[in-house]
Amino acid sequence: MGGLIAALAPRWHLKRELARLAVKRLYQAAQPSNARRTPTDWRSGDAVMDQARAKLRQWSRHLDENHDLSHSILDTLSYQSSQVTIAPRVMLRNGDPAETVNDDLRAAWLDFRDALDSSGLMPWCVLSSVTARTWLRDGEAFAQHVLGADVAYPTALPYMLEVHEPDLVPFDLIQSNPKIIHGVEVNRFGRPLAYHLYREHPGNNLRSAAISTGTVRVPAEQMTHLAQRSRLGQHRGASVLASAITRLADISDYEESEQLAAKVASSLCAAITRGADFTSTSTTLDTDSGERPLELQGGMIFDNLMPGEKIEVLDTNRPNTGLGDFRRAMLRAATAGIGVSYSTATHDYDGTYSSQRQELVEIRQTYDFLREHYRAAFLKPVWQRFVQAVQLGDLVTLTRGDPKTLFDFDTTPPPAPWIDPAKEAKADETSIRAGIESRHGIIRKRGGDPQRVDDERESDAPEPVVTPAAADDPPQLEVVSNV
Repeated sequence: MGGLIAALAPRWHLKRELARLAVKRLYQAAQPSNARRTPTDWRSGDAVMDQARAKLRQWSRHLDENHDLSHSILDTLSYQSSQVTIAPRVMLRNGDPAETVNDDLRAAWLDFRDALDSSGLMPWCVLSSVTARTWLRDGEAFAQHVLGADVAYPTALPYMLEVHEPDLVPFDLIQSNPKIIHGVEVNRFGRPLAYHLYREHPGNNLRSAAISTGTVRVPAEQMTHLAQRSRLGQHRGASVLASAITRLADISDYEESEQLAAKVASSLCAAITRGADFTSTSTTLDTDSGERPLELQGGMIFDNLMPGEKIEVLDTNRPNTGLGDFRRAMLRAATAGIGVSYSTATHDYDGTYSSQRQELVEIRQTYDFLREHYRAAFLKPVWQRFVQAVQLGDLVTLTRGDPKTLFDFDTTPPPAPWIDPAKEAKADETSIRAGIESRHGIIRKRGGDPQRVDDERESDAPEPVVTPAAADDPPQLEVVSNV
């Protein structure tokens, strides 16, 4: 047939062969099939978020408040991403560290950081943790920087931080001139120009009716938008639990069902069955109702069965012996999708040193990425404005430092967990000797402050070291400095 078509209509035959070749080269998932439905959603990230709106946020908050494992997952992620130590890294013009400037900035940060919250309700460690939790759970968090001399500040530092939940930026605020997408005013490139915020939280039942409507336009220079995005061009963030919300909710419902079934099973139920040879000759029957009065008690022996009767206990098959394995499998899938350590989230520590070490090594990459995201999107603008406020308040003399490095800083992550301290310490010692890592790098990896460690080493008293002596001589002490 193909040869006849080629002879009579060669151009049509060529188009036909090219079409057949294109069909053969399709991905299997792109070919039509009755076995599965092909997704046809081609919407942009903003369009998908427009449909989701606050639903993901509401589900994530519900799980955080009512599901212990979801709460544990968010605890772990917020701790790993936010609980870092900030250390200034200002340099001199010749490239050496500006130690005096760094020490003054570090002291000023320790003095004023707990007063940064505009409400005065949270010290810095709590403010940072709650902000990270809001970002991860709700998908985003907003921070408004209050900097200048027109506000009554609680301290000598002319800077405060006002952190907002995403509810204050309305999803339904969309217009074309000026272009506003979900409460975010953008230019033609999609760069935020301003944020439109409610004056009060829309879910606050105690809000004033006079100022509960309408929004306030806040320039983007005064705002920090910490968002969890997964699509290019997406302006609002989605919860880190989004891909596992259904699984986590199902696990919670399944556990509740098993608990209810176990409670029902705890009420022992038995039935007296009667065969064909049953004869009612006993005088224990109630003559009015024809039924026998029974009062069951724990440990009782029932020995007044009639001929042809027997007792059968109804088996409830509870507790479910497969519940533990099923639950662990579902939780492993959920934690893998979210990006959190299964052992840490569930406190189920089982396995060899190699398997636990492998889990820590792999999950460390996810934690490092979250920490870097939090550092760049939240800590960096906070630190920059803190240094500017220090300059405005004339609290620290920064003229000695290189202006290009005034806003530079390092962050020290939480200490890495150890499975076998001896092995970890030996590996760090080997890395230092081989030149792979520095001593300060090892200290930061363990969650310490290199400057503080050096200061403590210098202040330590020299330790007496016993030197070898002859057999007849008493031991000799030699003072050796450990600096």
